[in-house]
Amino acid sequence: MLDEIEVFVEVVEAGSFAAAARRRGVPKSTLSRAVDRLEDTLKARLLERSSRKLVLTDAGQAFVAQTAPHVAGLRDAAKAVGERSGTPEGTLRITAPGDVGEAFLAELLVRFIARYPLVRVDVDLSSQLRNLVEAGFDVGLRASTRGALDPTLVARRVTSMEAQLFASPAYLARRGSPRTPDELSSHECVLFRSEDGRNELTLDGPDGTSTVTISGRINGRDFSFVRAALRAGAGVGSLPAFMATEDLAAGRLVRVLPSFGRAVGVLFVVYPAARHVPRKVIAFRDFVLESLGGATGPLGRAR
Repeated sequence: MLDEIEVFVEVVEAGSFAAAARRRGVPKSTLSRAVDRLEDTLKARLLERSSRKLVLTDAGQAFVAQTAPHVAGLRDAAKAVGERSGTPEGTLRITAPGDVGEAFLAELLVRFIARYPLVRVDVDLSSQLRNLVEAGFDVGLRASTRGALDPTLVARRVTSMEAQLFASPAYLARRGSPRTPDELSSHECVLFRSEDGRNELTLDGPDGTSTVTISGRINGRDFSFVRAALRAGAGVGSLPAFMATEDLAAGRLVRVLPSFGRAVGVLFVVYPAARHVPRKVIAFRDFVLESLGGATGPLGRAR
């Protein structure tokens, strides 16, 4: 009956069967049957169910008042044992930029939860910089071009990120492939966060650094859009290397000026500074560093 009591308390805390089911990652019907079994055992109606809301009966109110503190105590005890045994567990709330999430985070997390079966992950992808503490996140991935991050966070450097130039086979068949950075000025380019239809592009190459002004009629404020425009044949454009890996392998994009690239920032894993960092956060941090770390790691170059 203990499992059914815990389910009942969690449904009440969540405010609905649907919300509690999302927390647990199980069908709503599973929780509903557990509460039915509890009511049958107690021979009392605890909840009045409707399509709009969940209402406690008098018996339900009395029962949850008596049991909720004990359920919370059991949760704390289980968590403490898990922490002492060094086993990561519980829900890990992660925030990351959308481009990062789309490019490699899902695949990374599949491997992470396979290694740590007691951990669940809840991911929020956003182009906005979220406050981890205020928004209730355990850990985040941050891409920084300046190196300065929130001083209230612990930041571990994962890897440097490089941008490279790409275009679709159709565009290159139509316009030809530039042979030097200077030739980019005569090509239609897909721009990133341009204010006037132009970008000044600085590229590192075998003979040093080259700077060229590129122009184009399509401008995006998100790398995912730039990538989609390049796939569609809109021109030549710059992308973080990790975003083009699959398209290169599939032949949807081609590397342009392969001897040239440019550093676009550093990827960090960040988490709130605390005296006792949860095991699940430490496990995720170390897994990210193991999987992606190093200047020549998966984010450094698209091959």
